[in-house]
Amino acid sequence: MIMPTAIKVISSLSIMFTSIFAANVMFINKSQLSLSITGAPLLIFINLFAIGVLVVLTFVLLLRASRFVGFVRVLVYALLLVLGLDVLLMLKYLTEGYGILTILLNVVVIVFLIGVRGYLNSGHALRYFWRE
Repeated sequence: MIMPTAIKVISSLSIMFTSIFAANVMFINKSQLSLSITGAPLLIFINLFAIGVLVVLTFVLLLRASRFVGFVRVLVYALLLVLGLDVLLMLKYLTEGYGILTILLNVVVIVFLIGVRGYLNSGHALRYFWRE
């Protein structure tokens, strides 16, 4: 069976978002020295959690690991909640460019993950993972 276009798009966007979250972790680490970012350890944890979930999602999709589909669904739900918390934490920095970009990134990733969750529950994904 040929890899569906949705799997290619989801894995490509997951890799792209992973690199953006990694850059955000590096920025928070660097700016912790000069700026006072409240809750920096929590923001770093949220970004590292997002990196981990997106990498696991990509591996499960590309390796057709059908046993881990339920686990990935749970991870996606957890990441949605954590990114919502990140949006609430970044409301303090809404007047700064960094805060606006972070909130926009989180909203885009939340919309993307809602779509991924819907795709994982669809019949197309079931046929892809269980090769029906």
